[in-house]
Amino acid sequence: MFEIFKIVWDVLVLRDAARKGQLNWRIWTIAICFVLFLYGTGLPVTLLYEKYPGYKPLFIATLALDGLAFVWFMIWGVRRYLRQLATDKSAGAGSALTCFER
Repeated sequence: MFEIFKIVWDVLVLRDAARKGQLNWRIWTIAICFVLFLYGTGLPVTLLYEKYPGYKPLFIATLALDGLAFVWFMIWGVRRYLRQLATDKSAGAGSALTCFER
């Protein structure tokens, strides 16, 4: 039951972000490529490590790379969100100023 609620909530959040202009084809492309990168590096090395435990250093290095990529992606996302929020606030402040000048 909780999963259904979570899926509905995710759809509502994505719809709201699309209406605000925060979600466009460029962001979708970047996100899908990021997920494919993580699966494309993590899954093969995990399967290799399960079959040949001698590849443990490769497994650890790949997980470290994926972890760093994830942290970088989250930092990029937060910075982009804050930059867009600041742009929206400055545009809103300018329109509010013109309302008071009338």
